Amino acid sequence: MQSIVESLEPNVPYRVRTRLGPLITRLGRILGQPDYRLRDTEYVGTVQQPLDEFTETLQKHGFEWDPLAWYHQPPVGSEPNGSWAYRRALLADRQIHAILIAHSPEYIDVFAHEEYNWLRHPIKHLRQVGIKRKTGRNKMRKWIESHGIEVDVNSRRRRRVTQAKKYFHKCLASIIQ
Repeated sequence: MQSIVESLEPNVPYRVRTRLGPLITRLGRILGQPDYRLRDTEYVGTVQQPLDEFTETLQKHGFEWDPLAWYHQPPVGSEPNGSWAYRRALLADRQIHAILIAHSPEYIDVFAHEEYNWLRHPIKHLRQVGIKRKTGRNKMRKWIESHGIEVDVNSRRRRRVTQAKKYFHKCLASIIQ
């Protein structure tokens, strides 16, 4: 049985990326900044759908797995499981970049930003020029909802606080009774 990561990443591009990764990283450090920390403003939401099904939907509607994506570090500490780019055309000026973080096979956090297309503007892309976090997040959220996929827009932090408050109220109610 394949792991979440193995089932998400296409075999040939993934193998190429893992073999060329160190070279690409060195080149990225010379020309720009290969590491990228995801921000809360890029949090699209949480999709509760099997990972394979969600990525299949992305592929059907023009998203492409991005084998050259740099190492994205999410604020929640988990490793990203996939990086997908949507461009209106191959050499479009900009692209929507979606990053998936699977916490379980059916629980996926989606982050997104709009950025320069790495095929047309490789140096701007490497140097992270003109990244529009909120624009990308809003476009991706709208795209997900337009395809009938439910997305919980509350962050993991906010959901934890809400659950803690509910638990506190429940405990308080049991003490009062």
